[in-house]
Amino acid sequence: MPRVDCGCMASERRYCADRARVYDYDRYFASVLAPPEVRAGLNALYAFNLEVASTRERVSETVIGEMRLQWWRDAIGEIYAGRAPAHAVAIELARAIELHELPHDAFERMIDARSLDLGAAPPGDLSAVEDYAAATAGELAAQAFRVCEGAPPPSAVARAGTAWGLAGLLRAAPHHAAEARVMIPRDAPDETGIRPEDLASVGSRRSARPVAAPMARRTRELLQASRGELRRFGRAARPAFCYLGAAALYLERLRKSGDDPFAAGLEPSRLVRQLAVVRAGLTGKI
Repeated sequence: MPRVDCGCMASERRYCADRARVYDYDRYFASVLAPPEVRAGLNALYAFNLEVASTRERVSETVIGEMRLQWWRDAIGEIYAGRAPAHAVAIELARAIELHELPHDAFERMIDARSLDLGAAPPGDLSAVEDYAAATAGELAAQAFRVCEGAPPPSAVARAGTAWGLAGLLRAAPHHAAEARVMIPRDAPDETGIRPEDLASVGSRRSARPVAAPMARRTRELLQASRGELRRFGRAARPAFCYLGAAALYLERLRKSGDDPFAAGLEPSRLVRQLAVVRAGLTGKI
């Protein structure tokens, strides 16, 4: 376990919070419901996640992206050896790791999974994309639960986090299509006559529903399977997952659109999302 100075570290803490607020608002807003020390740990996790999740957007070549991911693997190793690199996110993450006793292998899984972001081909099947979401958003939710509750996460938390990750991929489908990138799996029903790769073209987007529907259904199944157990946790644990209230709103709108991720009006406004997050934080109901 790393040994770090547990002083104020105000600038690093502020940097992590600002990154989460700008680029991961729903999780950030959920963290506001936590006490200050817990909130700082959550924002350190979310800032780290942004560092590795943004790798593809920050590099021009795959090999450079792999080098960036390797830098973070090495940085995590140094943190656990008690030598946090001179990087604002690494410094604050080291503090969170020590204070909340977060496991090393969780960060390795999150980094390793991001290698998929650097490829050009869609995921092989729905199981593969679910594994990706579990190793990224699912693992992140599990570690957030450790920060909030000080205990190992139950399977429902990771499962709900996985649902958040899959919903995020569906929400990002228009953005990905604009970049000729597809994160909807290749095993879409053959009878559609549409390949996931075709979603990057304007003509095929109009027929996206049959391709996206299996992934949307699985996302709702995961969220529904988690709801009962999540409601049993008290308020201290809820900032780790109450942001899922925002995902539930999106998934319901997606269902009403016939599971068309390119339909208009799918994204709730920030205020509506905030209300859903607060409701989930107060009641545990997602």
